[in-house]
Amino acid sequence: MDVERRDFGDAVVRHVGSDDRLSEAQHRIANNLALIAGYTRLQATRLHKAGQPLSAREACIAMEEVAARIETVGELHRLLSGAPGEDEDGIDLGRFLAKLCTSLMETVSFAGDTIITHRDSGGCMVRADQATPVALIVSELVTNALKYAHPSGVAGRIQVSCRSVGSGLVVEVTDDGVGLSETFDPHTDGGLGFRVVRGLTRQLGAKLVYESGGLGLTVRLLLDSDEEHRVIPLWPDRG
Repeated sequence: MDVERRDFGDAVVRHVGSDDRLSEAQHRIANNLALIAGYTRLQATRLHKAGQPLSAREACIAMEEVAARIETVGELHRLLSGAPGEDEDGIDLGRFLAKLCTSLMETVSFAGDTIITHRDSGGCMVRADQATPVALIVSELVTNALKYAHPSGVAGRIQVSCRSVGSGLVVEVTDDGVGLSETFDPHTDGGLGFRVVRGLTRQLGAKLVYESGGLGLTVRLLLDSDEEHRVIPLWPDRG
């Protein structure tokens, strides 16, 4: 009888734990969908306020930017669902970014012949609550590079990398394009992509460093893995 009670008790604990994880996963998916919906509405509002019709190419790019955000979140959920227990131990950011680079290169039509590669030194683990904002930041930075690094339309190269440093991580997105103009301040200027990046970085308690030159642009995200949990807003960086 004691053995039966113990086995039954263990089964209950496993069942409750499974239900808790399922509930948490469903809650996270709902939040991420709301986040994407919020960005889509914000993009629609900005396009409406522009006051002029979009060309076919501009409309295509706007739609594919939305698709890239959805694909990013979808790729993350596929990783989580395919790796039981990874949620508790942290998310292998390097593994995810490698898949994300491949996905963006295959699905974003305005990428053209640009090559998107990934490199990491291993040990790039993030908490589950950090994974979505980091993924969206990288997606936005890669999309910005695809749009602006080579205005002439020539094929370029974009490299995404991550490495652990002390108690935190450094995530970099580097392109070989024209860089930022001297009058452009990425900490205050730019369209929706830059605003999304700034908002999510602030919510992570992270820092962004831009290094621009004649040989391209490097954007460095400095993330302290010891930062306390922060809530991702539906409308990042309104100001």
